[in-house]
Amino acid sequence: MACIPITFQPSMKIKQIPNYIYLHDLQMYILPPSGYIKLEELYQWCIDRLKVLELVNKVSKQYYKARQCRIALIKELEKNDLIKFAKLINMSNYEISQSKKQLLRKNDSISHFILRSAFSLEHKKKQWFFKQEVKLFKWRLSFLNKKDIKLFNYINGIQFPSVSEQEKQKIKKDLEMFCFDNENINIINFYKVYFTNVINLVAKRQVFLKNGIAYVPETKYSRTIVSNIYGDERITKIFNILQNYINKPYLEHNRYKYISIDELDELSQKSFPLCMRLLHEALQKNHHLTNGGRVQYGLFLKGIGLKLHDAIQFWKDEFTKKMDERTFEKQYKYGIRFLYGQEGKRADYEPFHCFKIFNSNIGLRDNHGCPFKCMTFDLLKQTLSNYGLIHLGK
Repeated sequence: MACIPITFQPSMKIKQIPNYIYLHDLQMYILPPSGYIKLEELYQWCIDRLKVLELVNKVSKQYYKARQCRIALIKELEKNDLIKFAKLINMSNYEISQSKKQLLRKNDSISHFILRSAFSLEHKKKQWFFKQEVKLFKWRLSFLNKKDIKLFNYINGIQFPSVSEQEKQKIKKDLEMFCFDNENINIINFYKVYFTNVINLVAKRQVFLKNGIAYVPETKYSRTIVSNIYGDERITKIFNILQNYINKPYLEHNRYKYISIDELDELSQKSFPLCMRLLHEALQKNHHLTNGGRVQYGLFLKGIGLKLHDAIQFWKDEFTKKMDERTFEKQYKYGIRFLYGQEGKRADYEPFHCFKIFNSNIGLRDNHGCPFKCMTFDLLKQTLSNYGLIHLGK
């Protein structure tokens, strides 16, 4: 059987255009974004996209047809102050400059890839994420007119082998049997696609099938694209490999590998993220951290393998430089044991992830939180310079 390729490869001519992947409102999310974005903006776009996907899930339970879902989603976005995403989905109804369109499209891409990475490590969350993204992509794609579809194909290098007029006339009766919604096969185009790429259409008998090739009408275009983007088994296998690689070996490693108090100074300089290094140094300088700092740093130390009795000794060594041992035992030892699940409800608390640290409420006396958010640019630049990172641009 002859190969019927479906390619998703932009031409060299398109690639020469600056930011060519942002030439269209709708993106394939094939190439990861590059460039710079403020951390606050990145965080907000990711949170907003998560809200959008939750609304997609809500709307999909109320409506069936793509057009109805798209209209309902736009209303929900406007009602929930998600105007930027409403503009992305309904750009033609807003007066937006070309530069702002580019920015919206770029942030659309960035937020997709960040959430895609965040959800990839948990199977159920990954499934939910892809389901909502597929729905959103499908609703947006189904609303494109022929001109927009042609541009979308051109930008992304999508090439569907089309059925010639001569071939269409030979199988006209067969095609008519599978064309619904009063489609006139004389005026619509058909594409030849491997049946495995449109298995849902085949299962519902919505395409003519011959020698393993499905003849897909242009009215089913969006389903073909969606199937090829999000149905690629290779992507699923990659996610599964990542899950096995990241989760199991890491847990096994941490189960048997512990660190000692004596290693902390060296590790803080070579391996700690900036927020934890600053907490470590603040503790050594002030011999005290506020509760937020103790929790953030204490859980981090637990996560990298510091045993409970070593953790108690570590905090005691620092705190008792400003207080007696009895005060430490009475006021602070319980909190350390609590973090290790030995007091209170005995929960196995995990180290804070970046989003939680970034979103922390910080007071004047605090040293925790995210330095990339809390520090002034000059202070951050000086701090990184002191650590040997001297090429920070403004």
